[in-house]
Amino acid sequence: MEIKSVLSSVYKSDDRVKNTASKKENVVKKDKIEISEQAKALQNTSSTKNLAEIQKKIESGFYNSEKVISKVADEILKEIGK
Repeated sequence: MEIKSVLSSVYKSDDRVKNTASKKENVVKKDKIEISEQAKALQNTSSTKNLAEIQKKIESGFYNSEKVISKVADEILKEIGK
């Protein structure tokens, strides 16, 4: 009975898989986004102006005042009590 080398062909095909995998690693993919016309139109709405006002309040520490913290805590307690 003669045993032929079966494993050598398996290793050879495995090497080919490794070579193609290393070639794919060199490919650089870039993300791309597209902004719809509707989104561009919304960018300049009053909501954007409100966001700017909120950002200014955050930066000034308005939301860290005792009055605001107390009001938020009261609203949370009301919600929990429901």
